[in-house]
Amino acid sequence: MALCVSASTNPDGSLQLVPDPSKTDLGTCSYVLQSGAEVAESSLANLTPAQGLEISMSVCALWALAWGIKQVAKTLKGIGNEEIE
Repeated sequence: MALCVSASTNPDGSLQLVPDPSKTDLGTCSYVLQSGAEVAESSLANLTPAQGLEISMSVCALWALAWGIKQVAKTLKGIGNEEIE
């Protein structure tokens, strides 16, 4: 179960997380402490193959777009550097 926690500074400068039971809405918390099971449920290891494919294709498409923009910039830069006789 996720808990709202607040951070307090110890005299030695370290931070300590203190549960705040007065806050029940996790959206209003400064910090949310999750259990190990909750973290494991939301990890990338639980992706389906279709979800993994979607993410990898998005990354590849973004890379290809950036490469294309770089090539256009190189071409335009080369056109401006030609000598006129």
